[in-house]
Amino acid sequence: MNSPHPHDASVSRPSEAGFTLIEALIAIVILVFGLLAVTNLLLVGAHSNVAAHLGTGATAQASEVLERLKAIPFNSLSAGGDLTSDAGSISNCDDTSQDCVVAGNFNARKGIPGLGMIRTRWQITAVDSETYFIAVSSQSTAPLGSRTRADFTTFRSCTSVTQGCP
Repeated sequence: MNSPHPHDASVSRPSEAGFTLIEALIAIVILVFGLLAVTNLLLVGAHSNVAAHLGTGATAQASEVLERLKAIPFNSLSAGGDLTSDAGSISNCDDTSQDCVVAGNFNARKGIPGLGMIRTRWQITAVDSETYFIAVSSQSTAPLGSRTRADFTTFRSCTSVTQGCP
């Protein structure tokens, strides 16, 4: 029996025995396109995560301001304010160092660690002599802050003589 030895150099290999250089390059190009798609997905996910984090901060700040407005005695509230520009007795009020949610003021800016500056504005509209409509809007001033606005509204009614109802 005369069989060729596996390490014999005189034995020819079939043409499909391995990858050619072209096949390897095509596989690398396909892999690179796949990795670019995954990288883009990770970047979009990271930006969405930052925007969601800023949105949560704006929501928390708007909710806090609304609750503080509801704690002010009814007879101390006055109609006014603007949701698109700072209005009130304290322009660009820094709510970190002073209380901006007071009667006669309608804006606040608060620096929150890890989030940056959150701008909050509110508007109080008299519906009748015993009811106010309150709208609060908060938004981050960070670069992705334009996608992070939180808006809340409520009605505030005078329910007792001790609150100064007419």
